[in-house]
Amino acid sequence: MRLAFLSIGRHIHTERWITWFAERGHDCHLLTVQPGEVPGVTVHDIRAGAGPKPLRYAASLRVVRRLLADLRPDLLNTHFLTGYGYWGHFSGLHPNLLTVWGDDVYVTPHESPLKRWLASAALRSCDALTGDSRDILEAAVRLGARPDRAFRVLWGVDFERFRPQAAGEWRRAQGFADDDFLVFSPRSFTQPYYNIDVVIEAAATVMRREPRARFLFSGYEGDPAPFWALAERAGIGGVTRFLGRIPHDEFATALNASDVFVSVPSVDATAVSLLEAMSCGRPIVVSSLPSSVEWIRDGETGLVVPPRRADDLAGALLRFAADPSLRAGCGAAALALARREAGFAQNMAHAEAIVLSLVHGRAAWPREVGLPQLRGAASPT
Repeated sequence: MRLAFLSIGRHIHTERWITWFAERGHDCHLLTVQPGEVPGVTVHDIRAGAGPKPLRYAASLRVVRRLLADLRPDLLNTHFLTGYGYWGHFSGLHPNLLTVWGDDVYVTPHESPLKRWLASAALRSCDALTGDSRDILEAAVRLGARPDRAFRVLWGVDFERFRPQAAGEWRRAQGFADDDFLVFSPRSFTQPYYNIDVVIEAAATVMRREPRARFLFSGYEGDPAPFWALAERAGIGGVTRFLGRIPHDEFATALNASDVFVSVPSVDATAVSLLEAMSCGRPIVVSSLPSSVEWIRDGETGLVVPPRRADDLAGALLRFAADPSLRAGCGAAALALARREAGFAQNMAHAEAIVLSLVHGRAAWPREVGLPQLRGAASPT
C-alpha cells in the first residue's frame, strides 16, 4: 500500500510509527513542516508562505493538497490534532486515520472557540481515531469523534531495550553512589503542566528527612536553567543533577539506574516514559490523572498522588525510600502489566489492522482495544 502521513517531523514517535509501516513493505510518505531523513520513508517539506501563522497554514494546505493529489495514497494517517489534523481534515482525503497525542486534545481545543471548532471538525471527519489512553479517546469523543471508531494504540515499548538490567556504572558516572536513594524525573522543561517545580519542592522536603536522597532531572525539550536555579534556592543543588535530552538508546540505562521514577503532570496522555519505566521494573510515582491510573494502581503497581501537591509527593517518595519491599513489589507488578499490554509490536499490529480495515473494508478492527470494549472492561491493572 501507499501510505501518506501528516506528522511532526524529527520526532521519535513519528519515526518509530512510520518506520514500522515502511519495514512491512509499504510505500510511506511523510508530509511535515519539520523535514528530516527517515530511513525507508520519502519525506516531503510542506513549509510554505510567509507572514502570520494563518497565512502560512493556508499556504501549506495548498502544498498538502497538491502532494496528496500527486501521490494518490491508499490512506492518510494524520498525527497530532493541532495543525496537522486541520490539514488532514481540509485536504479532503479519505480514508483518514487520525492519531492524537496529548495536549492537542487536552489543551489546545479549549484555548479559543476557533480552535475548538477546528478540532471538532477534524475529529468528526476522520474515518478512525487512535490515542494512547482510554481517557484521551473519551476527551476526543466529547469533541466530536465517533466512539465506535476510536481505538487505544500505545506508542509502545521495545522490550529488548527497556528491561531490568544493571546500570550501576552509569549511575556512578553521574555522581551518585550505590547506596543513594535516586529519584528520576525525565519530563520536558517546556510546559508548566509537567510540574517540575512541584518535584523540586517535594525533593527539598525529602532531602531534609532522608539523607540518602538524590535527584536526577532530564528533559527532552527546553532549558533546564530556570529549574536549576529553583533547585539551588530550594537547597538541593548539591544533591541534584540536571541533564538535557538523554538519547533514547541511553534512556533505558538511566531508568534502571534510578530507584524511583516520578511523573506528576496536571495534563497528560499515557506517557511513553511511564510505560518504559514500568518495563524496566521501576517503582513509580504518578499524578492521579485518568491516563496514568489506567496503569498505576496505588500501592500495587506504584504510588499515586494528586497533581501539584508537593507534600503528598514527598510523602510517597519517603514511603518508597523507607520500604525496599514495597519498591520491589510495585516494580515487579508494573513490569508484568507492561509486558502484557505495552509492547510496541503488538500495538503497531493494532494500528495495521485499523489501516487494513479502512483500506480494504475488512471487518478486522482490533475490537479488544476499541473504546466500547475499554469502557466495558475493568482497568488493566
